[in-house]
Amino acid sequence: MMALKSNAPTRAFIQQVLVKEWLESCHKGELLAALKEHWKCYVLVVLGHGYDPAKEDRLAEKFLFRPMEYFLCNGDPEVKFKELKEKDCPAQLCGKVFKYGEPTYSCRDCANDPTCVLCIDCFQKSAHKKHRYKMSTSGGGGYCDCGDSEAWKTSPFCSNHKAKQEGGAGQNPMEKLPDELTDRASALLMAVLRYTMEMLTWEQCDNLPPDLQPEGELEDSYITMLFNDEVHTYEQVINTLQRAVDCTQKEAVEFATTVDREGRSNVRSGNFSSCEKARYVIEHNTSRHGNKPLKVQVMHTIVVAHQAFALKVIQWLQTIIGKSDGLRHLFCVLSMQPQEDGQSIMEKLLLIDTQLWKVARVNNHQLIMAGVLMDLECKKQFAILFTKCYRQMMRDFTRDDHDHDVCVASLSVQIFTVTSLHYATLVRDFIRDDHYRSVSITSLSVQIFTVPTLARMLVTDHNLLDVIMQSFLKCCEEKKNSDGKLAFDRGDRNQAFKRACYMLYDMKYALTCKPSEHEWTDKLRENFLLGLRSFLSLLKMMQGMDAVIRQTGTHLEYEPEWEGAFNLQLKQDDIIAEFINWCGQDKLTLIGAYKITMEILSQCKDKPATVKRVNNSVAGFMAKCIRYDVASQHVSIHLPLTRFMAGLCLHLEKHSLNLNSPELAMDAHSLTPVDLIEPPLRVLVMIAQSQANMWRRNGYGLLNQIFFYHNVKCRREMYDKDIVMLQVGASVINSNEFLVHLINKFGLLAWSKPEYDVPGSQEDMIKQTITLAEEFLNLLIIIIGERYVEGIGEVTSEDTVKREIIHQLCISPMAHSELSKALPEDSNHETGIEQVINQVSTFKKSASSSSGRFELKKESFKEYNKYFYHYSRAEQSKSEEAQIERKKHENEGQALPPPDPQKFKKNFKTIKNILQCDVMLYLMHLLLSRTAAKRSRSWSEGQLDRILHLIGLALLEQRQAINEGDHSFDFLSKALSEDKNLMGIMEGLVGNANLTHESTKDLLTWTLKLFLEVRKLKNDPVSMDTLDQLSSSTNRNNDETKKQKAKMAAKRRAKIMAQMSTMQKNFIKENAELFQSADPELTRSSSDMDISDFHNGGFPVALGRKRSRVASPAHCKGMCILCQEEQEILHSGRAMVLAAFVQRSTVLSQSRRKSLSKEDDYDYLFSPSDLNTGTYTSSCGHVMHFDCWQRFFDAVVMRERRRPIRFRSNLSYSIDHNEFLCPLCESISNTVIPVVPSLPSLIPESNKDDVSLTFNDWLDGLHKSVQNSRKELEDKEAKDKVAYEFDPSPLNAITKMMAESVANNFKLLWQSFQNDSTFFAQSLTDMVKKFGRDVYSFGLNAEPDDGNVRVPFMAWSTCAFTIQSVEQQLKVEEKPLFGALSTRQSDCLSALIKFACVFSQVIPQNLVKQHCLRLLSALMPETHRTRRDTQSILDIDMFGYLLTLTVSLPSLYVESQTPSVGTIPTGGLGDHHSLQFVLTAHIVQIMLTCDIPSQGMMELEADNEGEALLKIYTHIRKEAKMEGENPPQPWQLSQYLRKACLPFLRCAALLYHQITEVPPPSNLQELNDDEFEPLCRYLALPLHLSALFENQGDIINSLVKEWCHNDNIGSQIMTASSEKIISYPRKVNRLVTLPEDYSELINEVSSFTCPKSDGDESRAPTMCLVCGKMLCSQSYCCQADVDGTTCGAATEHTISCGAGIGIFLRVRECQILLLAGKSKGCFVPPPYLDVYGETDQGLRRGNPLTLCQTSYKALEKLWFTHSIPQTIAHNLESHSNLLTIDWQHL
Repeated sequence: MMALKSNAPTRAFIQQVLVKEWLESCHKGELLAALKEHWKCYVLVVLGHGYDPAKEDRLAEKFLFRPMEYFLCNGDPEVKFKELKEKDCPAQLCGKVFKYGEPTYSCRDCANDPTCVLCIDCFQKSAHKKHRYKMSTSGGGGYCDCGDSEAWKTSPFCSNHKAKQEGGAGQNPMEKLPDELTDRASALLMAVLRYTMEMLTWEQCDNLPPDLQPEGELEDSYITMLFNDEVHTYEQVINTLQRAVDCTQKEAVEFATTVDREGRSNVRSGNFSSCEKARYVIEHNTSRHGNKPLKVQVMHTIVVAHQAFALKVIQWLQTIIGKSDGLRHLFCVLSMQPQEDGQSIMEKLLLIDTQLWKVARVNNHQLIMAGVLMDLECKKQFAILFTKCYRQMMRDFTRDDHDHDVCVASLSVQIFTVTSLHYATLVRDFIRDDHYRSVSITSLSVQIFTVPTLARMLVTDHNLLDVIMQSFLKCCEEKKNSDGKLAFDRGDRNQAFKRACYMLYDMKYALTCKPSEHEWTDKLRENFLLGLRSFLSLLKMMQGMDAVIRQTGTHLEYEPEWEGAFNLQLKQDDIIAEFINWCGQDKLTLIGAYKITMEILSQCKDKPATVKRVNNSVAGFMAKCIRYDVASQHVSIHLPLTRFMAGLCLHLEKHSLNLNSPELAMDAHSLTPVDLIEPPLRVLVMIAQSQANMWRRNGYGLLNQIFFYHNVKCRREMYDKDIVMLQVGASVINSNEFLVHLINKFGLLAWSKPEYDVPGSQEDMIKQTITLAEEFLNLLIIIIGERYVEGIGEVTSEDTVKREIIHQLCISPMAHSELSKALPEDSNHETGIEQVINQVSTFKKSASSSSGRFELKKESFKEYNKYFYHYSRAEQSKSEEAQIERKKHENEGQALPPPDPQKFKKNFKTIKNILQCDVMLYLMHLLLSRTAAKRSRSWSEGQLDRILHLIGLALLEQRQAINEGDHSFDFLSKALSEDKNLMGIMEGLVGNANLTHESTKDLLTWTLKLFLEVRKLKNDPVSMDTLDQLSSSTNRNNDETKKQKAKMAAKRRAKIMAQMSTMQKNFIKENAELFQSADPELTRSSSDMDISDFHNGGFPVALGRKRSRVASPAHCKGMCILCQEEQEILHSGRAMVLAAFVQRSTVLSQSRRKSLSKEDDYDYLFSPSDLNTGTYTSSCGHVMHFDCWQRFFDAVVMRERRRPIRFRSNLSYSIDHNEFLCPLCESISNTVIPVVPSLPSLIPESNKDDVSLTFNDWLDGLHKSVQNSRKELEDKEAKDKVAYEFDPSPLNAITKMMAESVANNFKLLWQSFQNDSTFFAQSLTDMVKKFGRDVYSFGLNAEPDDGNVRVPFMAWSTCAFTIQSVEQQLKVEEKPLFGALSTRQSDCLSALIKFACVFSQVIPQNLVKQHCLRLLSALMPETHRTRRDTQSILDIDMFGYLLTLTVSLPSLYVESQTPSVGTIPTGGLGDHHSLQFVLTAHIVQIMLTCDIPSQGMMELEADNEGEALLKIYTHIRKEAKMEGENPPQPWQLSQYLRKACLPFLRCAALLYHQITEVPPPSNLQELNDDEFEPLCRYLALPLHLSALFENQGDIINSLVKEWCHNDNIGSQIMTASSEKIISYPRKVNRLVTLPEDYSELINEVSSFTCPKSDGDESRAPTMCLVCGKMLCSQSYCCQADVDGTTCGAATEHTISCGAGIGIFLRVRECQILLLAGKSKGCFVPPPYLDVYGETDQGLRRGNPLTLCQTSYKALEKLWFTHSIPQTIAHNLESHSNLLTIDWQHL
């Protein structure tokens, strides 16, 4: 054995003998010793040699586990286990364990809480599928709750899991086990559990316990074991390992991945000294700068072997107890039994958790869940045990550094979330503290539906709430300051408190099982109140924390820490709500809670030295006010105790209590109502002062606190409760006194006096006073008018949600997600929106997209309240504008009056007395009087608007009181009294010049009308004439105002028009010459893309002798976007260019699985028929002078090079790849295309061929040229790559071999291409060469090289590939071939084709001839010498061949080596013959590759064309030795050939249209099912394809024969490859098909494992939408080196699949990832939408998602049109946060 120096003799392994010995030892009670004796030897044999995992598993099964199973069963285990399984009762619970990323479902209607979830199988077969449900992905480790009646309100079972029969429900499963097996199992289970406990906690690294220590001296064989600590980053670990153990980065990444996955990893094996050295280096390198070092141990091999075996034993135990319910129950009983030391095995397992490494913890948790949590009887005992150990476990957890999901404390959610549980399953790694957490993994395996409320039993009998809170309070001690308040330090790195906060989630789980009214007992009350007191102690620590004081001199120097308090507040919001709900269920509990809260609140009172009480009076009413100046003393926004008291007060009336009830009376520790309202009043005053800019010097910290105070996440337990407390105070304090307290606290005592407006007092604080007065009135409106709170007004929770929705939709129509974010959530993360949304609004989908918005119903607008208390200032302004605009549109008045108020509850009815108290009437009179005054320094229209709102509210209350016969409310009499007479003052305000806003004027009118209506109801003598006069007076004033405004607007318009007329006349005078020389009609230069109908009456023909003549085109003009100079496009003028982008593409690839060939081995002259990789060119169409562009580009490069190196990569473009953004539209570009003049304009009329030469003679001449020029190579190495080289023969040498008449015509044909004296300007030549060089560089990922022979190939192939891409785009989008392209596409295509035509003029003519001859030789092979390595006709893309032949053939016989304009294609006879030749070859291609299933005869007229084609087809297939048994029918073949060659003809039409500029026929400018005939006529081709083979001469026939005899054809057709040979028409590529239901996709992906991490689950599975391959993205394990750059799996995949461009679906994030190159990418919305037409990136909302075909087609179009790089660039430009992402690592 490796671990021993001298191999001790190993006992012979005989299983029968070993089992017999164990049985004897078991009878003696010595089984553990016997087992250890065996393990002492064989654990080292199996696990001490470093075998591969598969071999270790096989050996462990044979030598270690199989004997134990035989011992347990005393026979064949398979037979015995099968017998035991048959005795088990049918499974009632699903209990499926979720894998990481697996979909889970929670029913929002039926689940008791969000942690109750179903697996996909149970969900699909349950009633919940038709309910409202949420979908999420599991974090791994949870269970399906199907079958657990306590998890669901209704429908707990799916169709697969039915309720267990009552007969077998109560039977002990151990009774079904044979007695002898029970004895053996008890002994074995206890033995292996003790061994496992001993080895997992063994602390000595170099030896074992004596009974396991092998005999003999140990070998010097050690392991350096590195442990995970969740503190150090991947990079730190990788870098350290590379230095410490001298490994490669790849090996270091593997070590780091293993450490992260398993918790520890063997990083060095060897003798002790080498391992110790590695340990020292690792600890030293990671302990710098005061950091905690990585944990490293040097362990002997035997210790590691036994610990590895202990882990395998735990996994084996899970398997064994799963064999039978009896074995599981036996395991639970044994593990719960106290041992000699008083602790049970289970208790020890709980307490040793933090001593274990990650994988050991996980196995430990899984054993607990598979054992005690799956056993109905033992779950209760485990819950009690867990509670007993809770404090110790949480103390260990806070000191530990592992994630929460791998700590035993995470089991809390298993118990607290269920009514009959204490602690239950694993919770996700980080429990969220906001509304979008995933709830999937908190599912439970089994539940006890027959056992009553276990969680409440724990609260009642084991004081659970106090246990949790006392544990948390102990962790809070170190965070307390000298005042006993919590204080957080921004720089504190200690994570202990953050980890301790998980206990708050445990508290929340424990409180979810609220008892009903009849379930309360004295014991439950006692322990609940004990837990509440502990919780209130926490709130006491928060009461008044982070207090601020106003800065008056200098600005605050350091921003204080404020986030910690709000984070803590967010975590306990649900706990506060649950505590209050529990209290509200029982009267005695509520009274006890009230007294405890009052007692603790009284301990938080201000120190007497800091506050005094003074008498203040307003309008003669005196009140004893607390003297506390908010502007100069400390104020805290955190008042959880006061707010808790406010929450309790809402439940008093339910139990016939109020604040004055004797049951609530306290002898001591009592606070007055004034004391209760003081803290929240201070907060609201501070916020009001902040609005008045009095706290500007306190920095952003205070502004942020105020923002979150009002924010929807926090306001439920902060702002809302402060308003409730003020309403509580207003209900019990005398109304006049209450107002005096408010006025005093706002500092408005002076403002409230009439003499405040007398000039002479200070003016500098007037603006602040006005703002404070408006905020004061605002608060009054809220206190009096906000009644949509349960307990305050006669409303339900649904009414509250309705009102929230109404006010949000009054701002603007909103999407469902926007509304959901604006509404508060309950403890189950529900807003209640779905129950009420359709009652108040209608959902309208957008016509342009699938998304939709909710629009408020007309009848709901009457509920709008301008001063709604949940509006921010911005929202209030927006809603006000929207409602005024709506009223204008509907021709209504612009008044925004208060809505009819809801009724108060009995306890709060007195609040409305504020409206009729003397102080309020005084304030109303004061503000109205100030409005009527000619000058008032403290008046503002905002104050008037608010006071009119209050008067309107009072009148609405008065109307309600009159209708109900309530005489206690009499605002009307007091308002009309002689000393007040509010109505009289208001009537005098009508038409007042101080009122500038129409809405305020209309509100005044509305209030007066309401006055009159209410007076009439009260039978006051009111003349309706008064009302009519008021209306007419108002209308008259409005009409006069409108007329005045219209008159002034007319004067302004007349003045402006006169000025414009004068300027116009002056300009004409100054520029008279220009206007005289100008033509009466503007003429426009016709574009070279003009595709208007042909005007000569005949059908347009683009090629051949009969091609249509086109009038000489006018010169095209272009305007430079940089210098704004316009010029004609001339071959001899200053060159102009288009910004362009060249990219490699596999969009048209027909063999995506084929690996890309090495660049040097590939002959780019012949585009492959599978179009595996092409080069696509696009342009934004913007024109620039070449020199203007060069200066612009140089400036961009210079600017970026001046940028610091660390910022250079953070751009949407890369100057290293010559990229730039178009100066006008900011489209990504990496080159420029030269703009070439119209090609026909470059050819003199004398050069246009008009010769008669048959196709056969033309072909014969070229054939002779190829044969004559062919020269065999002598170099053997070159011979293997290219069969021949060519020495071009002169034209005279070829014509000598022809008949004289033929020779003359052949000469005439080529003389039209002879050189003339026309040359391109040097600038245009340079730009043509530059673009060719750039295409070569980008297309082949090569360095620029003008001399490389492949430069011309790439220049021509990008043109061919782009044309074919455009043709497919038009076809897919069902657009006509001509006239449907955008201007950008048209200009790009035009420039590209013209460039390809003139490129041969700027390179050496001899090189062009060489290329042309090589090209021709491919279709003109040497007779009787067909080589196996020569090009087969099936290998060639015929359109690429046609384009290359068209642009190179004119140079074949040119004698001069100086390029000139003359040798460009003209569309003449030569081009026509070229097209015919290549089309013939293409049809042969189609016939050789087609597979047409023969169909029955159709009764058609004689199809001569079909018969002729069938004859040709049969002949060709015979020549190629491909005769088939069932040839196609003639009509089938004819139709197939027409369809198959259509893409070729369409591409040819696009090409020759640009060359000749012959307008296309109208048939091709509109959608047409039959394009074949107009295409043939336009291209001067025969309508019958058979004519291409018939009577065309012997040359073509012999060539067809040679094509068919190529040896490669047979091997290609008969290949055994699963990939079908390319057939025509080529298949149009699409993105992969996605399932309709997104959860199906998640379910499929859940089984995906990382291909490089030994089956580990992938954290970010990413699907390539092009090929469908699943990738392990964004992980170290799957990173690869690509050209020296470390790239993630997705980036690496783009190289092989998309030539650097990729489109992916990140499945678990529901997000589309676009990648371009190694450094750029972006995220775009996915095609999966919910029922509201919205995406859900990150699955935060959890709504069911289905595939939207429209969105998916838009994504497909993005990919198909090569727009991904542009999309990425635009996203990077508009979202700067995307620039910080390391895209190459995805």
